[in-house]
Amino acid sequence: MKFVVNRDLFARSLSRLQGVLNRKATLPVLSNALLEARPEGTLRVAATDLDVTFDGRIPARVEAPGRITVDGKRLYDIARSLPGEEVAITVTPEQQIQLKCKNAEFVLLGQGAEAYPTLPSAEGVELTPIDGVALRELIDRTAFSASTDESRPNLNGVYFQCLGEGRVRMVSTDGHRLSQGERDARREKDIPARDGVIIPRKGVGELKRLLDEAGAEVSFGFLENNLVMATGELRLFVRLIDAAFPDYKQVIPKSTQRNVVLERGTFLGSLKRIAILASERTHGVRVELSGERMVLTSDNPDLGKAREELPLDGYTGGDMSIAFNSKYVVEILGVLAGDKVEIALNEALSPGLFREHGNPDYLFVVMPMRL
Repeated sequence: MKFVVNRDLFARSLSRLQGVLNRKATLPVLSNALLEARPEGTLRVAATDLDVTFDGRIPARVEAPGRITVDGKRLYDIARSLPGEEVAITVTPEQQIQLKCKNAEFVLLGQGAEAYPTLPSAEGVELTPIDGVALRELIDRTAFSASTDESRPNLNGVYFQCLGEGRVRMVSTDGHRLSQGERDARREKDIPARDGVIIPRKGVGELKRLLDEAGAEVSFGFLENNLVMATGELRLFVRLIDAAFPDYKQVIPKSTQRNVVLERGTFLGSLKRIAILASERTHGVRVELSGERMVLTSDNPDLGKAREELPLDGYTGGDMSIAFNSKYVVEILGVLAGDKVEIALNEALSPGLFREHGNPDYLFVVMPMRL
């Protein structure tokens, strides 16, 4: 096996794999990257942890085709540090991988590709164009509230649903809060309706990395129990969570008695300050509404108390007091982009509904606390 490849393209293709390589896997070969030099003049660079697979192609001058696997992290560290523009790579019969670039030379010990798991193939999969920028925004505004409790696998990811007419929805919840986003993500044609699937947290993270690189020009499809995302010569396969997502619509308040509008930045800054003295275990902050003002308070017997008043741009409803986990609300305010935020409330023990003022695409639900 022998080929020459552009160093920057090679290093970039290896960088994509770093989140997939599993150095603690029961199968040691899963810490390896698969390199396959093909006669038509391409180099396949791929890796899998059996749940997430990256599979890409870059141009190469192939003198002798072949396949080999090698420690993916070490190869990436070497590739990005090489001094020249092109890398000449030769694999010896003893499975030694020789890399030469300008006056630098490295030798890595490889492993035969026959021990590597069979990778999924997107051949024959119907791919639908989708706006990757819209998809990236949906991930940013929903993924943070996915559960990390491994005993509840159906909450360990983001629910992804195609609604028809080009609209897609993402939802996540950990049982204490919920994030929902919905966008028109069509490109050349409509996105057909499809039942929802659950993309695991790790898969969402790798999808986010791919979208950062690809921008809007991506397509997606489904292969058995895998989500397939494609851009150019790169394919990402994510094994979906085989479980039923809860009926999240039951948590979203159908109507509200009290509605608040206030400056998002002002609210965020005040909440962060008041949370300094909140309990480190519950992060609880009390919110009191009265007339044209909001009062935030925290009371920690071991540290002290904090209180701050905020003016309201609008408030309908009577006086009330409710408490929330400040960490949850801060995360919501941090992903919103508008200048103002709306809070819709009912009673002290009823969920609070948060929205970006004037933007119906996103909503966030936070369960109240007893303080």
